[in-house]
Amino acid sequence: MALGIKRGLLKGGALVLPTTKLAYFLTDRIGNFDEIEPYFDLWKSVSCQDGVLVVIAVEHDGTSDKVPKIPKATDGRALI
Repeated sequence: MALGIKRGLLKGGALVLPTTKLAYFLTDRIGNFDEIEPYFDLWKSVSCQDGVLVVIAVEHDGTSDKVPKIPKATDGRALI
């Protein structure tokens, strides 16, 4: 998205990520806010005349033992 803004192809972008606490409960391995945060300085250095790039962290309110867990699988991983 930063490259698209720099090249004038995009006016903006939003990246919505789970927090590390919420990512634990997701079924797939995806990035989280803490993993992306070290790149903020790099993205801030991208010069653009007109554009915006935002990163939003999403957190859960709580957990419950009454809700059945979704089983984790090996989808998307190389099976040997």
